Amino acid sequence: MGRKDITLIDLTNKVDCLELLVNHNGTQKVLKFNPHWLRFNCQSDKSREPSTGQRTVPIKNVPTNLKIKSAARDGDFVKIVWDELSNQSDSLLSIKFLLNNSPSLNAIDFDKRYETVDDLCFFDFNEFVSKEIRNEDKIFDWMKYLAEYGLCVVKNVPNRENMVRNLVELVAPLEKTIYGEIFDVKVDVNPVNLAYSAAPLEFHNDLVYYESPPGIQFLHCLKFDESVVGGETLFVDGFQVAEKFRRDHPRLFDVLTKIPASFQKIHNHRGRKIFIQHSKPHIVLNHRQKIIGVNWGPANEGPLRNLTEDEVKAYYEAYLEFYKAVNDESNITAIRLNPGEVVCFNNRRFFHSRNGFKQPKGSRHFQGCYLTMDEFKSEVLAREYTRNNRDKDLVINQSVDISSLHLLNTNVGNNDYN
Repeated sequence: MGRKDITLIDLTNKVDCLELLVNHNGTQKVLKFNPHWLRFNCQSDKSREPSTGQRTVPIKNVPTNLKIKSAARDGDFVKIVWDELSNQSDSLLSIKFLLNNSPSLNAIDFDKRYETVDDLCFFDFNEFVSKEIRNEDKIFDWMKYLAEYGLCVVKNVPNRENMVRNLVELVAPLEKTIYGEIFDVKVDVNPVNLAYSAAPLEFHNDLVYYESPPGIQFLHCLKFDESVVGGETLFVDGFQVAEKFRRDHPRLFDVLTKIPASFQKIHNHRGRKIFIQHSKPHIVLNHRQKIIGVNWGPANEGPLRNLTEDEVKAYYEAYLEFYKAVNDESNITAIRLNPGEVVCFNNRRFFHSRNGFKQPKGSRHFQGCYLTMDEFKSEVLAREYTRNNRDKDLVINQSVDISSLHLLNTNVGNNDYN
């Protein structure tokens, strides 16, 4: 993870931009920085409160026609002197910060393909913790892999209830949802969720009806007797399926990015009644038309609302075709977990499902939990920063390269399309 192959060659300035000549992966590029971008990202104590890192630039005093008088390298920093008429304090930005956060370079890197692997990767819990001593390097390697590829398995997790907490809290506190912090996935006589039965499950994101669904999901296999027939856990990379759908069915793809689906969870027969409804498109794009979110959960879909007859017709045409794409066998990874294994996956990117099963003699019992995407991303970046600065004084606002985390930048906003 990280932009390792970028170095500064030279810098020049004009009144309306700072230009850095860099070597990026063996190719020379010119990175341009807008004056306002430089002013608002100044790292000096006059522009940032030192103990919190929060910006204190007096926005009302920043002119629209901000101009650069001069720019020069000052050790590991670039010092910007502003035109006298701009009436601004000198700005200071670290070279590392500029290289890692260049808007133009990020735009180039953002278009790289999604990282995938053919073989499922396994990590060993015993390498994370030994005799109550944490191996932070091994833990970070696992987190980094999960951030980049979105799916892996951790083996040798103690085969006892609630031990999934011991694994997940190596990263961050568990997210509490309507199902609590840890939930049991086993056959229940009166299930409150289809997952708590032996029935097959359609591909879905968990809690897709939330405005901000869980980010990372963990399923710990406690019991999966050999006599149980079926019950395999299935995965599909929703981003890859959506990208292929764009190429194969551009018109239908466009429909699924614009017409909102309706998701809901209604429990009106429980002690704590649940009424959650949220509308959002099945496929979410950013300003560059890059897929940043996929929302899929047939079992938790409600009636379409506030649409014309033509929109409803177009929606279902696209919906049924996308369903076929999601369930194409060539896209599916099947896993039959063994007791002591935890499958870990990006719930915003991967759809998961389950084959129906029969348990005439034995049983199948998983426990699951979640991390918020915000907590997970924060921990990955914080640990990368610590790893890269072990022998240095830690400085607030020091840059951390987030170029590898673009697949985590999924739809977590407050947009409701009702």
